[in-house]
Amino acid sequence: MPTSNKTTSIKKAPAARKKTAVKKKRAAAKKTARNTRAKSAAGKKPLTHTLTLDSVAVINNAKALYEELGKVTNTDINIDASAVEMIDTAIMQLLYAFVIKVTSNSHKVNWINPSDEFISRASLLGLSRNMGIA
Repeated sequence: MPTSNKTTSIKKAPAARKKTAVKKKRAAAKKTARNTRAKSAAGKKPLTHTLTLDSVAVINNAKALYEELGKVTNTDINIDASAVEMIDTAIMQLLYAFVIKVTSNSHKVNWINPSDEFISRASLLGLSRNMGIA
């Protein structure tokens, strides 16, 4: 019996072709959306957070301040120290450690109008230059 060298091709039904085309379009749209988000995220500046210090910043408030500072170590931060009337060494040490941590992550700490008391305490402890206050 002679054999035929005919190849048969199976044609997809119109509905199956339509589903395949829709899947391809969705995949392309998702890829485009991912690329757009990646490009926009790469071009954005880091978020900046602002923290306002209380007028009395003493060791009794250290835990609350520590928890608040822990939330913002991966952003640039503005610290408003204009209202500070009394600040103790424990809080200055906490702020110093925070500045070290933030700057080691390539972020910036900006001091907004530090009060005279804040500046003199930082200077007395020898921290003003290292904290970027002077």
